[in-house]
Amino acid sequence: MSNKTKPHYEPRPKPKKKNTALRILVLVVAVALLLGIIIMPLQSFAEEADGVSIVVENFETGKLSEAINEALDGTDFNHVTNLAVLEGTLSPSDYSALLNIPNLKNIELAGTETENGIIPDNAIPSRNQLTYISLPKNTKEIGEKAFSNNKKLVKISMPDTVTTIGNYAFEACEALESFPVNEKITSIGEGAFKDCKSITEFVIPSNITEIYGYTFSKCGFSEIIIGPNVKKIHDGAFADCNALKDIYVYTENAPEIANSGVFQNVGATIHVYEDSVESFKAWEGNNIKPAGDLTGEYPIEAATEASQTETESETEAVSEAETEAPAEEAEEEETQKETEDNDEKETSTEASAQEQAAPVQNEPESKSGGIGIVPVIIIAVVCLGGGFAAAMIVMKKKQ
Repeated sequence: MSNKTKPHYEPRPKPKKKNTALRILVLVVAVALLLGIIIMPLQSFAEEADGVSIVVENFETGKLSEAINEALDGTDFNHVTNLAVLEGTLSPSDYSALLNIPNLKNIELAGTETENGIIPDNAIPSRNQLTYISLPKNTKEIGEKAFSNNKKLVKISMPDTVTTIGNYAFEACEALESFPVNEKITSIGEGAFKDCKSITEFVIPSNITEIYGYTFSKCGFSEIIIGPNVKKIHDGAFADCNALKDIYVYTENAPEIANSGVFQNVGATIHVYEDSVESFKAWEGNNIKPAGDLTGEYPIEAATEASQTETESETEAVSEAETEAPAEEAEEEETQKETEDNDEKETSTEASAQEQAAPVQNEPESKSGGIGIVPVIIIAVVCLGGGFAAAMIVMKKKQ
């Protein structure tokens, strides 16, 4: 029997076990980082969506930016949506300070003044979120392109001191629904309301003598009222106003029109006084037809006269009542009036304080943070727990 040597086998080395705890730790850290990437922007977005309101009670001309920074008190510019400036005089650099707040929706400037009564050229254009603005109380002139391309601007409030609206001042304010016209306006510049698609009607003030080129081009109104003193209408003034169907002209004779481009792509009826129909035959063309069916007075003048008559009647009534009052009651009435004045002053002071506490009238003051800290913590814990459980399952399967 032969002795056979048994083959010698070296035992295979056992694979080293990786540190399970280290793997789990790495996975948990990865999940935590993922949470940071997802939740932090979500929290920031929620705060920005709700917005923050700030108030600047007063400021030195040229230093509105500093006053805004003080009012912010550390708040991120990007979260501010409502701004009220209660007092002060705005310079061109102060309007620039407003442009530093990118997401403003409401701007209240009605309690302020603007230097020389002029809102400068390119004052607050192309704001992505602006929906409402009130102008300074002494505004006389609105500069060129002052509010152009504010595509979400729905409403603007302005004092009746305004006389001049500059070229392209409100161009491409597509959401602007109306404009507060007053009889002191003497000039509306070229292209001032071009491409204002949401304006449904417009009354041209009686002091306007010329309607300049493309002033209302591509507007969305269905009717327009032209004041009694318009003498000339320039090229493209109403071009591409496709919805325009009725034009009411309160002039005795037809204003001169530059060419057929004034009413390009417009089909409308021109409502004029019966005695004026003949002079409007020069307007015929491009589906423009005059009709002598206009009656009544120019609406703004009629409203103004009615208001003045009502005011005069009230004044006369008060005057008569004061004359008939017995002389012996004069001192008693005066004393009572002083008491009432004092009460009114106190009430006014309280009301002023309340107004300052609530800066923006159009939108209530927002609460910060759309997602509270508690929901964020809960989401984080759930995700971490899920990550830990997933890691354990993976490790068990591998073992």
